[in-house]
Amino acid sequence: MKCKSFHFTKSGVIQPIAAEMGRVFQGVCDKIPPAYPCENEKCVFIGVEMGGKLPGAVDAFCKDLNPRRTQNVAFYVVNNTGDTSGLANITEVLKKNGVGVCEPLGLAIKGGLFKKPQALPQDIEKVLAWGKKISETL
Repeated sequence: MKCKSFHFTKSGVIQPIAAEMGRVFQGVCDKIPPAYPCENEKCVFIGVEMGGKLPGAVDAFCKDLNPRRTQNVAFYVVNNTGDTSGLANITEVLKKNGVGVCEPLGLAIKGGLFKKPQALPQDIEKVLAWGKKISETL
């Protein structure tokens, strides 16, 4: 199944994960806000690096989604703990807009005082397995 892969990151930790998602699912990989809007997508994967609150650019992009743009959205979140609770508000907005929201995936990827967080191969594999499971159920 072809799916678009969008991402929002400040440190760059999501970029390799989103790029691999785009390659595996034969879709475009782009940052948020994307250069081209979604149109008639079955599923859109959105990777977000966030500490607690959803970044404003992601919030604005997601509020604009409706069934004409995409039928389903699947979030994966990267932070120190793998916590996805910051998605609660946007999940409700998407459901009110008529867009299905898949179970989110949280990844705990920690950086250090002088070390930028970095996605490891097992992190990428975990997201790919989660994405394949979602694509098989849709």
